[in-house]
Amino acid sequence: MIIPLYAASTAQVATKLVELREDGGMAALGRVLTLIVKCEAADIETSIQAANLASMEHPCRVIVLTAEDLGGPASMDAQIRVGSDAGASEVIVLRLRGGPGDHLDAVATPLLLSDAPVVVWWPDRRPPVPAADTLGRLASRRITDVTACERHIVEGPGCAALLAAMSSGYTPGDTDLAWTRLTPWRAQLAAALEIPPLEPVTSATVTGPDSASTHLMAAWLADRLGVPIRRQDVDSSFMTAVEFHLSGGRRILLDKESEESQAVLRITGQVDRVVTLSRRSRAEALAEELRRLEPDEVYGRLVTGALPARLAHAPASGAP
Repeated sequence: MIIPLYAASTAQVATKLVELREDGGMAALGRVLTLIVKCEAADIETSIQAANLASMEHPCRVIVLTAEDLGGPASMDAQIRVGSDAGASEVIVLRLRGGPGDHLDAVATPLLLSDAPVVVWWPDRRPPVPAADTLGRLASRRITDVTACERHIVEGPGCAALLAAMSSGYTPGDTDLAWTRLTPWRAQLAAALEIPPLEPVTSATVTGPDSASTHLMAAWLADRLGVPIRRQDVDSSFMTAVEFHLSGGRRILLDKESEESQAVLRITGQVDRVVTLSRRSRAEALAEELRRLEPDEVYGRLVTGALPARLAHAPASGAP
């Protein structure tokens, strides 16, 4: 069910939520957090869809904010979505025009769940310093998506500039879905290195496009292994392979040849293994991040240490 409220105030929205709860039995007690989504108007529906799917695992109140025509007259149109239109959450969509668009925190604050954690998600453009953003200051966790930002780049240094900004603007509690999407890769690679006979890794190669994912993977491997990591560019929309070179001359290759949910693990002297390696959807990545409300220490160490070191000292594609 979708209830529209035109030229509304936050007080009217809050009052309507109470009426729905009293009349229809809509519960707020089972909500575990408030998820604030700041997005552009064109991304409202896809963002809500991802939040609804994630809410099946994490029931929450979702507040979607978009600011339009900041120079025009001040007004706010709202929607309240419940039931089948809201997953396991209640969704509040606020379209702000004029002055209120510059004060999103003041609009969102009266609608936050009492005594519940606040998470802010920017599904498209990320602020330079999420923790300093007016909405970011309300939250203990701040989620961005540098991969979505990449599509806005038409010229210049590409994703390296976005990654540098992500690194310099980091505050504990920040995370990025480009990192979250690497979880299946990281799990498979860690398991592969435990297959006997165990030998030290001497170097590794990450193959994929010039994207946030491949840079983050290379930085993570450099941080964990302390060996030279090469990044090999290919014309692909996704990371295609990671190869370990071992001290005894053997190699371990995790090869994903297509966008299907499987990859091949090739280890010198052993039979090839087919492993599950699906590409995570935005909803799946968001749900994973909502499982933890404390800072991601591994991500923090990566973006403040290994990642800026690689961006500074590995300017050429394929260089260690």
